[in-house]
Amino acid sequence: MAELIVLIVKTGFALVLIALAARFMAQVAQVDPYGPMAETVRKISNPFVSPFMLVIPRIRGLDLPALLVIWLLQVVMAFILVSMLPQLNAAVSTIIVGGAFATAGLILEVTRWSMIIVAIGSWLSSGAPNPLLAFLRDMIEPVVAPFRKLNLQVGMLDLSYLLAFLVLYIVHGILRAIAYSIVPMGQVRVAFLGI
Repeated sequence: MAELIVLIVKTGFALVLIALAARFMAQVAQVDPYGPMAETVRKISNPFVSPFMLVIPRIRGLDLPALLVIWLLQVVMAFILVSMLPQLNAAVSTIIVGGAFATAGLILEVTRWSMIIVAIGSWLSSGAPNPLLAFLRDMIEPVVAPFRKLNLQVGMLDLSYLLAFLVLYIVHGILRAIAYSIVPMGQVRVAFLGI
């Protein structure tokens, strides 16, 4: 029974955390805020972010309230899961610092999955307009654009996506290694999303 409750808790938090990460990344990428997917992400995340927008400003396009809420939800989820699962025990400092690493890891993970969805979706959509693919493509453009400048076009294949994906994978691995070496997480890492 406990495993089912843990699954429900992690799924609920995951849905909100992914929407918050997409909101943060879309605002960094300056995605059209009136597109259907951007509005959906905003409607999902606004109840969580709005209270913090009154006291925490956006700085140079960075949605700091969304970033703070991602970290807070990571910490709250970890506390809930640690309290539910007796085999997990962690100091408060471990959960707080782990939440910061998990926030960065979640943003990298959402970026990577967005790249996978765009790559597969572009093959399957046959050029038909798709609001989800357009939103994700615009959201990951700041990550892919520097690699596109390398002119890695081979026929119809654009290898800049592949190279960007590999770099993100390596960066995420390095972040995870640093997190595990700094924070004695042990089994507590299952309480976070993205690390």
